[in-house]
Amino acid sequence: MTIVSDSLARTIDATDDALQRGKGLPPEERAAVAAFLLERGVVSGRNAGAFEPTTVDFANGVRLYTGEPLRTKLATWNVLTAETARLLVLLRESVEVPPGVVERAAKWLAVSCFGARDCVVGECAHSFIAHLRFLSAAGAEASVVVRAVNVLNEHRDGNGRWHRFPFYYTLLTLTEIQAEPARLELRYAIQACERVRRRAPNGDVYGGRRARVVDRVLALADLRLL
Repeated sequence: MTIVSDSLARTIDATDDALQRGKGLPPEERAAVAAFLLERGVVSGRNAGAFEPTTVDFANGVRLYTGEPLRTKLATWNVLTAETARLLVLLRESVEVPPGVVERAAKWLAVSCFGARDCVVGECAHSFIAHLRFLSAAGAEASVVVRAVNVLNEHRDGNGRWHRFPFYYTLLTLTEIQAEPARLELRYAIQACERVRRRAPNGDVYGGRRARVVDRVLALADLRLL
């Protein structure tokens, strides 16, 4: 079962992992996951539209799908809201999601500093990429997605990575975007991917995920799809 009853982060992680591996979820499980995610929705106050992390999430800490840790409560709120909204977009293809839920989350994210002003200071960089991942899944206007991808271009370090941004999570997000600027950033990242692929991956779950993301980028390059 993908639902971890005391953790929004771990439920998102397990669900995303099933989808990433192409396992799929049976209809009853998709419905149960959607219901759990919706229960974390905030309906009033300044965080209306967001999805609230659990006390366990705050106590134990949260990692991105590719293992980079989040160290602030603000980033935890931002990233889990973006990732929850993204999953609801994917799940609502076969599960009923109440109208307006995803749209309210999108509005909450859009007025945050990383959404409204492209702020990437500190862990706003992590939130920025999570927001970009959501925008891509939600079918945002191409110009909005491209503008966000172009922010990455401004922060290249010259060695295949980007200043500030979580490398593997950024790669994962770029592989999900069908736009030439995303392919340009992946082409730029090939040199870094080749370096890390020569190393033995960590034996934990995140090491395996990172290796698969890097392999995906290199495979796209080999097929001349970048």
